[in-house]
Amino acid sequence: METLSPENPPLTIDLLNLLNQKSAAAFYQPIISIKKKSVIGLEAIGRGIDPENHQLIEAEPLYQLSQVKNKSLDLDRLFRLKGLEGFQEIQSKIPGLLLFLRLETSVLTEGVVGSGHLLDLVQKLKLDPNSIVIELTKNEEKDVESVRKFVDNYRSAGFLISLRDVDASRASLDRVLRLNPDVFKLDPVMVSSLSKDSYKKDNFNSLVNLSRKWGALVIANGVESEEDALVALELGADMLQGMYFSKPQRTELSATLGLKARIVFVASRFKRQMTEKSNRDKDRKNKYEKIALSILDNFKDKSPEEMESLFPETLRLFPQLECLFLLNQDGVQSTETICNIRKVSDRRRFLFQPAPKTTDHSLKDYYYSLVLNGLDRYFTEPYISLASGNLCVTASGVLKDPAENQPNILCMDIDVTKI
Repeated sequence: METLSPENPPLTIDLLNLLNQKSAAAFYQPIISIKKKSVIGLEAIGRGIDPENHQLIEAEPLYQLSQVKNKSLDLDRLFRLKGLEGFQEIQSKIPGLLLFLRLETSVLTEGVVGSGHLLDLVQKLKLDPNSIVIELTKNEEKDVESVRKFVDNYRSAGFLISLRDVDASRASLDRVLRLNPDVFKLDPVMVSSLSKDSYKKDNFNSLVNLSRKWGALVIANGVESEEDALVALELGADMLQGMYFSKPQRTELSATLGLKARIVFVASRFKRQMTEKSNRDKDRKNKYEKIALSILDNFKDKSPEEMESLFPETLRLFPQLECLFLLNQDGVQSTETICNIRKVSDRRRFLFQPAPKTTDHSLKDYYYSLVLNGLDRYFTEPYISLASGNLCVTASGVLKDPAENQPNILCMDIDVTKI
């Protein structure tokens, strides 16, 4: 078995000789679907081979040298050739895999786009374009319009498009909007130590949400630990890639070697973790629904004035409650908001204030979802309360005024952190 152990090339390496001799190799790193419990694809990682001493040379120093020598396109095509040739052999032994094939975005200029070089090579090797994901690097695009044209051409030919090293920066998001990829491959910097970094978790979650709007899949690239793998899955990653699962390999072993046991182990832990979370969420929901139903039952057949007079005692009996208030049938608040929350700091008091009487709540989901769907009660998803800044749910329920025969809507903010 040959593993990857490249060394930085000496500055005196003969790049032209390397290119002429096609002295390069492709290594492959698996891309894992935990939900399918399998390897779904391989990323081809190009490496040069020094014609003089046969040492492996990392791609990045070679790309830097190729820019100086004006040979970036030739080097990129050589790496793609080796990646496709090796994949042809692997696919003959393990059909059904996807190939993630890196393409250096900086080489896509008007003179290159439209040549059909990659498509011709794929057809020559009798590979299916539908099984190939073109991974565009985030390096500077010399010709934005040519990159867009390349993407359109190859997407129409059946290839899938992935953007590498996606992060939360403005430049990265602009590329997503412009190129509409099928796959977001997240920057390894975002994935490394993900389980220990709340800032990375927030950015990761935002990119997953963005990918859902675009109908794209997310690969968490750079997974180095079990905990990072589990957090990435919990935050919505569709696939995982990284040294935790496998180092890049030269042969079909990249898709099989020791992977099954690790995949099954992570899948088992993830299932147990999500089951526990689901049970906790279900238990919490049952508790706050029980509180809301009990309060609604106590307030039944009472006038708005009678209900409002019960607010202080109700807040005392149920310490999980933050606020109580009534809405009329049009969604306008008919009482003051009575609260049982700690004083909001002066610094935040203009952000978080209880709504006063006559506030219009008709655009709030606890009003319109209740009324438009003809429901008797409704529970929001957890959100940050504008009254307190705490994580809460709002439960709303319809109560009839026995005298006026008009519906009133009782709204209850419940602090979910206290349940």
